Amino acid sequence: MRGWIGITAVALASAVVAGQGRPKAEVTPLVGSDGVHAGSTVQVALQVSLPDGLHVQSDKPRDPLLIPTVLTIEPPAGVTVAEIAYPEATDFAQAGQKVPLAVFEQRFVVGARLTIDRTLSPGDLVVPARFRYQACDASTCFAPAREETRWTLKLVPEDTPTPARSREVFEKIRFRR
Repeated sequence: MRGWIGITAVALASAVVAGQGRPKAEVTPLVGSDGVHAGSTVQVALQVSLPDGLHVQSDKPRDPLLIPTVLTIEPPAGVTVAEIAYPEATDFAQAGQKVPLAVFEQRFVVGARLTIDRTLSPGDLVVPARFRYQACDASTCFAPAREETRWTLKLVPEDTPTPARSREVFEKIRFRR
């Protein structure tokens, strides 16, 4: 029994140390225009940057035991999530695996289209989101993590122009047309 307790203590200590060294994704929320009209659809994006040498599983890993990358948007009243668009996965050949892993590399963007109800009044509208991922390197996967983020949409009157922003980012997102 004493040996079992010792092994358990070492395993727990290792888990705690590993949790402290967990890599952190940097997430940057972007809005596709300077303003949004009620009754319209707006594109938002989450730019993700991982530390060098890391990747995450895609939103649809080939192995059902792997943890998918997930963006969860918690829309406030009057906002509907019309679509979430993940990037195309890259094949990652890992030693000991017959089939390559479907991963997102070190830097990638997840996009979303939000529909704004026509009854909303001008003003700022905060749209919270949660990004869940599991960072891995060539041989190790770290404990799953999540980042809280949000977009602030500026609802403007119908006659106010809404110029596009960050075009180079949004042009690369594979939204359904």
